[in-house]
Amino acid sequence: MPLPVERLHHTMRFFANTLSILLLTATGALHAQTIDSVGIKAAATPFQLSGAVDVYYGYDFSKPVGQDRLYTTQAYRHNEFNLNWGFLQADYATDRVRATLALHTGTYVQANYAAEPNELTRLIAQANAGVRLADGLWLDVGILPSHIGYESTFSGDNEIYTRALMAENSPYYETGAQLTAAVSDKVTLTFLVLNGWQNIQETNNAKSLGFGVSYTPTEQLELSYNNYYGNEAPDGMEAKRRFFHNINAGYTFSDRFSMGASADYGRQELFGSNEKSSWYAGMLLARYRLSNRFALAGRVEHYNDEDQIIVVTSTSDGFQTSSASLNFDYIPANNFLWRFEARGYDSKDRIFYGEEEREDANLLLVTSFSVKF
Repeated sequence: MPLPVERLHHTMRFFANTLSILLLTATGALHAQTIDSVGIKAAATPFQLSGAVDVYYGYDFSKPVGQDRLYTTQAYRHNEFNLNWGFLQADYATDRVRATLALHTGTYVQANYAAEPNELTRLIAQANAGVRLADGLWLDVGILPSHIGYESTFSGDNEIYTRALMAENSPYYETGAQLTAAVSDKVTLTFLVLNGWQNIQETNNAKSLGFGVSYTPTEQLELSYNNYYGNEAPDGMEAKRRFFHNINAGYTFSDRFSMGASADYGRQELFGSNEKSSWYAGMLLARYRLSNRFALAGRVEHYNDEDQIIVVTSTSDGFQTSSASLNFDYIPANNFLWRFEARGYDSKDRIFYGEEEREDANLLLVTSFSVKF
């Protein structure tokens, strides 16, 4: 439902004022790095400012009603030029403490934060503070990026513009406390206590747990395992416990060619019964850099959620969907990407619907400009 004009103006003023504070902080940080009056260079500032803008045009051949595309948060709007994700981030880091505040907006935020009841909290991408407890041991508390998954939120950090189905249906962000232990230069462990499965505001009195381990045996190979355990029922309902596993692997064959793979498996008690059911997903992708300016990437995947634990389709066979993408990159500058993607979907049920009849297959064409600074 559209915000009333007065509330919308209040939200935009809040966003603009906070950005101004971040910019003033960054300006002060830059001044701290100038040469002083006696010609001695000041110490490097602990403040850093970064940000990104990702704009796109997408055409969904199912022609969704209202132009909101189904089963996705990325390239969310059909037949429309729009902002997918824009963020501005301020970081503070010393050898003992660190903090991050990042604000964002765009159609990704519109889709992915829709369940957050407070519209002001939807503007927060990250807000966390941390302290080093010992060498290689950090405790961070607040709104954090998810510890789960192969692909990240910002499109320019991934091989392909849109996200895999498994990325779209696991957390992009988490709220809680995270303990990170660098066991060695090859192994890092992560322990988390969270409000829940991708939520800022708590929905019940229970807390969820997470664990992750990343292993980098060589410069070419990266492996990780992550899990999540928590009660997904709102207050007043019988507990429904979710146990989720995620495995990722990435291998760089050369400076031109790399591959990645990811697998998910989850199990949860069903609402309305005491039975348990599961869902699973798998993804394989590859990227080849044709030159310093051009690259090609492809991805194949399958997501199976027959009992609609995560993805609700209201059809007999649920969300049993495969997808394939082909992505082309043009890189005119190191921090700029012009991307083109063609993505096809095939589902067991007729789950793609819009202005015309329901179909069991769909096609998306999308192009984007993204800049990161």
